[in-house]
Amino acid sequence: MAALALLPVRVAYEETGLELDATGSARAARSLRAALEERSDVEVVPVAQPAGRGGRLRRGLERELTWFPLRLPRRARAVGAALLHCPMPLAPPLPHPTPTVVTVNDAIPWDHPEWLTRAHAGHARLVLAPALRRAAGILVPSAHTEARLLARVRGLDPAAVTVTPYGIDPAFSPGPGPADRPAPYLLAVGTLQPRKNLEAALAAFERLHAGGLEHRLVVAGARGWRDEALVARLRDSPAAGRIEVAGRVDDAALVALYRGAACLLFPSRAEGFGFPPLEAMACGTPVVAAAAGSLPEVVGDAAPLVEPDDPAGLADAVARVLADPAPWRARGLARARRFSWARCAEQTVAAYRAAVTRGAGRRARS
Repeated sequence: MAALALLPVRVAYEETGLELDATGSARAARSLRAALEERSDVEVVPVAQPAGRGGRLRRGLERELTWFPLRLPRRARAVGAALLHCPMPLAPPLPHPTPTVVTVNDAIPWDHPEWLTRAHAGHARLVLAPALRRAAGILVPSAHTEARLLARVRGLDPAAVTVTPYGIDPAFSPGPGPADRPAPYLLAVGTLQPRKNLEAALAAFERLHAGGLEHRLVVAGARGWRDEALVARLRDSPAAGRIEVAGRVDDAALVALYRGAACLLFPSRAEGFGFPPLEAMACGTPVVAAAAGSLPEVVGDAAPLVEPDDPAGLADAVARVLADPAPWRARGLARARRFSWARCAEQTVAAYRAAVTRGAGRRARS
């Protein structure tokens, strides 16, 4: 039995659409897979919806109606997987023989469906929640997400939920800022959507600008949903001449933006983990973040934490950081070093083994 326990776990790793997805969740799924592939105690077999004809709508319907319910479970069995891991919150909605692990990045669809599209919130309630009740394992990136998920989704087995904090890509490191953007500037990062609360970042910057701050504000993030009022506010702000809306940027440009920023302002109302603060810290950039969601757990004492809807408090915190940034840089660099993909992969493999055992126990009882 001991020898069997040391055999590599063969895992079917579901990655439909990951190559086209620029979100933090998709980047996490890719980074975890790379870290798992460095280990000898797990064998990762990527599986994905086959390429087919038709446009985005047709492939989306095939994904929901045939790939996840039928073809993915068959594919996992065909590759001889002991386990199926769905690293995005999409999973087979019907029972199937292969034990399944599902990653859930946050409980926002249940806590705040009003911040999401109707389709996203409905999918979580009607499709994802039943899949989680059947899952042999559920991975979450923070204790905050674990607590909220167990509180909001009835029927989950607490023993099946494992916290596996994410890592930071080594590319996020100190270095020169972007040559095409003059310093000094503050940085706000996030998709333009209600949850990211970029309105508060803008209001805080307007206060600082009115008080004589010479910095600019750079906003890096793609257009999202319910963002029309924010776009109008950015355009019509009294500080508009000092604001740059950069839109979506690739990772190389994001690293340079972090490195060149005097401070990252991150007033998100809810996060399941919170990559931008840690990425900025890893680049040596001070951070002011919201005292909300998982952020206090993730950033610790390495950044001032302010209520997300308190622009005056956010502005005051930024002013304090700009007045004496060195201690915050040192704390941030030390904090970021605590998060690695190697550690996340180690914890994930332990969760895999527990899920295989749990799945075997369920089959024996059925």
